[in-house]
Amino acid sequence: MLERLSIRDLALAERVELALGDGLHAVTGETGSGKSLVVSSLGLLVGARADADVVREGAKAAVVEGEFRLGGETAKRVAALLDEWGTEFDGELLIVRREVSAEGRSRATVNQTGVTLASLKKLGEWLLDLHGQHEHQSLLREGAALATLDRLGALEDQRAAYGETLAALREADGDLTRLQESLATFAERRDYLSAAAAELDDARLAEGEEEELKQEASRLAHADRLRALASTALERLSEGESAAGESLGAARHALDQAAALDGSLAETVAAVNEAALAAAEAARALADYLDKLEADPAALEEVEARRELYARLTRKYRRPVAELIAWREELRTELAEGEDSEGALERARARREKAEAACLAAGKALTAARKAAATQWTSRLSKELKPLGFPHARISFEVAPAPSGQPGPTGLDDVQLLFTANPGEPARVLQKIASGGELSRVMLALKCALQTRDRVDLLVFDEVDSGIGGAVAQAVGERLRSLAEHRQVICVTHLPMIAALGRHHLSVSKQVSGGRTTAKVAVLSAADRVEELSRMLAGERVTDTTRRQARELLAAPSGKGHS
Repeated sequence: MLERLSIRDLALAERVELALGDGLHAVTGETGSGKSLVVSSLGLLVGARADADVVREGAKAAVVEGEFRLGGETAKRVAALLDEWGTEFDGELLIVRREVSAEGRSRATVNQTGVTLASLKKLGEWLLDLHGQHEHQSLLREGAALATLDRLGALEDQRAAYGETLAALREADGDLTRLQESLATFAERRDYLSAAAAELDDARLAEGEEEELKQEASRLAHADRLRALASTALERLSEGESAAGESLGAARHALDQAAALDGSLAETVAAVNEAALAAAEAARALADYLDKLEADPAALEEVEARRELYARLTRKYRRPVAELIAWREELRTELAEGEDSEGALERARARREKAEAACLAAGKALTAARKAAATQWTSRLSKELKPLGFPHARISFEVAPAPSGQPGPTGLDDVQLLFTANPGEPARVLQKIASGGELSRVMLALKCALQTRDRVDLLVFDEVDSGIGGAVAQAVGERLRSLAEHRQVICVTHLPMIAALGRHHLSVSKQVSGGRTTAKVAVLSAADRVEELSRMLAGERVTDTTRRQARELLAAPSGKGHS
């Protein structure tokens, strides 16, 4: 959910600070007041292109900042995305900032980390759906029709299962290609591979041994010095009147007597006891160490020879020890495959064919499920469009084979959303024939159908009531209100019956001061809403009658409780 929106020096807006809540937000204002200011600002936050023209005259830059509080699946998806970028995210709060300079340069940050415009667009797909002008329509994104059909048909798990078979096919493809390339040069590399394998077998390399050898070499090389130092330490700990052990024993004896007189010394006694025990244990360990420590030139020579073997092999094959150990297994496999080339190829081709069959079977099953969902939803969506001003409209999903003819990331299909508003007219791709207002109402119908299956928490509608009124406007308003029961909705509207349904009401106005025009956005109180709805009903001639009508709209069952 978007909790805060800050706008500075964008178009006519000098400084706007908005706190937003859940439910439906109605945005109203007189014609030309800049009602789309909020929509434009949100568009910038999700990657819309902008140039220097959006910067307020005389300002250095336009800045928009949005504070989102996320949860559920959205938070998980955003967390995974930001983790890829190395961006900090506490799993809940997300601050997105976009700045456009007067020179036309654009800069974006997410939680104070710079991101590209492409990254911002990708993130924006999880933050909000914006429906209005064509360049913002989520319906226009590549693959949007297919994704919408899969969500309507609850096919996402089936698509994920298909994706696993595709990954297995690509892995089998890669294995077969690598094997063919390897076998093509095996004859000329056989001697080298065999010699390397034999040399590694003889070496018997072990992970961690190189460090152990380094430590052993240091111990053997400095045995005399180590004996002198360890002996000195042992003497200080346990031998002589001034030894640490003797001193700690005396201290313990004295404190035992003192603690009998003053109980507050009990903890100090315990600490000294622990120190005495530690000193005794250290002395025993040193004595044991000295018993085993001896200078052994032969052993040192053997350790150094072993270390040289490690160094020579890592230099020769240009691999660290861990990779050399893994490479020995690869050599074993490559030599076995080379000696049995026909068998290896046959097995690799069989694995590839099996993986392909599984992938095609899963893809065909997904295609069948999509066609069934398309048939089911065609009639339901067409029926949903009728009260939204499309009495004869028909909307359908066309599921056709993908142009490549090959399994792709989302299946074997190319899905298009077809639309016709008038009887007798052929259905065409929705994006190519629908206006901004029509697209918004079609998306409204789709969003109502998706309801709890939708993945986006914030829906923004602009132009959704363009060219409508009466019963159609009422139907649009009711659907907006229904959507707002499950998520946050922002709707720019010029119709009072829709504005009255909002839980929150934002009013955009223009003011002239000092020869400059400034756009303002205000959150209206209950009394202010009456005045704003009265203006929308009657224009400048607001009367007691229009105020009564405004109150009736707010008090109606459809609007009650949202003022």
